Amino acid sequence: MRFTVKFTTRMGEVLVRDQEGASAEAVRERILGEGNFPLEVKRAASAFRRQRALSGDSLILFNQELLALLKAGIPLLQSLELLVGHGKDPLLRNSLERVVELLREGMAYSEALEQAGTFPAVYRANVVAGERSGTLPEVIARWLAFQAFAQTSRRRIVEAMVYPTFLVGVLFSSLGVIFNVVLPRFQEIYTDGAVEMPTATRILLGFGAFMRSTIWVQAGLLLAFIFLLRWMFTSETGKRTLERILLGIPKMGTLYRMYHSSVFSRTLSVLLAGGMPVLQSLEVIQRTTPSERMKLRLVTVMELVRAGSSLHGALEQSKLLDPLAIEMTRVGEQSSALPEMLDHVANFFDQEVEKATTAVTGLIGPVLILFMGVVVLGLLLAIYMPLFNAGQAVR
Repeated sequence: MRFTVKFTTRMGEVLVRDQEGASAEAVRERILGEGNFPLEVKRAASAFRRQRALSGDSLILFNQELLALLKAGIPLLQSLELLVGHGKDPLLRNSLERVVELLREGMAYSEALEQAGTFPAVYRANVVAGERSGTLPEVIARWLAFQAFAQTSRRRIVEAMVYPTFLVGVLFSSLGVIFNVVLPRFQEIYTDGAVEMPTATRILLGFGAFMRSTIWVQAGLLLAFIFLLRWMFTSETGKRTLERILLGIPKMGTLYRMYHSSVFSRTLSVLLAGGMPVLQSLEVIQRTTPSERMKLRLVTVMELVRAGSSLHGALEQSKLLDPLAIEMTRVGEQSSALPEMLDHVANFFDQEVEKATTAVTGLIGPVLILFMGVVVLGLLLAIYMPLFNAGQAVR
């Protein structure tokens, strides 16, 4: 379960974090074990009551403008004041007004972003790293580069799936027309004309009659399937089940692990390069990753790192990432170039996933077209074969 924890640190800071735990008491004990004092532990907001977050496009555009102003030498507060009121996103305008108001009261930029409540956790973590290292413009530039890569990857996947999805839709539409419009007409002709029907035609007509007689059962099964998919994509247990299924498919499992290894490596690289400590970077990734499997295993990784283990040793014990990512992490730790090594391994995984995705999607189209042709040809032959036989009998 996910809990929202308000606690004070050794330095006297009051922070609010989301953490996973079996119970509120377990989370409270973990906070105390870290040397902090919990003030409040409560269940995190559900998916239906979750606060709205800024859209990716609005956030990217805002940071591009902010980066340009900061590079021009304009102070942060003055840059934000210039950006207040700009843009078409009302949520962003309201959030910026709140952030500027808090900055004028003396609050740090990262704390103001957290109080606004609409900025993603990964972005806030990058801002914290930039503030601590005094390199906020460089950190924002790295975050923008990461977002450009993420958007490009998502666009490629969506574009690659459009054509196969269209073909599958055409196939099911064609089968629906054949079974509900074509077959009943031919069944009337064959029944009234006492035409001798081959075995394939009888099986097809029987299957068509079965499909029409169980239409409500099929509708119920379709609704159950939709609810199953919704459960798999929205609930924590469902997401873990879906991940286990994906990881169990031979080639798909490897690609899925590579993809999440890439996202983990690149996010950790950006946070570490911004000056954020390893443990705090892992906590940010644990809170923001969409993978339920990674969330659970990162808890183990953080406990091992907190106990004194090396990062690559903790990752190896948890079996969280692809072996290559773990090996590159070991090399990066030994050479004191961990962010660079993580960035290299993320680029490698991106190339592998892109090549595999391109190959698979390039193959799906011809295979689906061939399958559609075979299915439609078989159905047409089964439907028209009695007419051919009747024509030969007349001759």
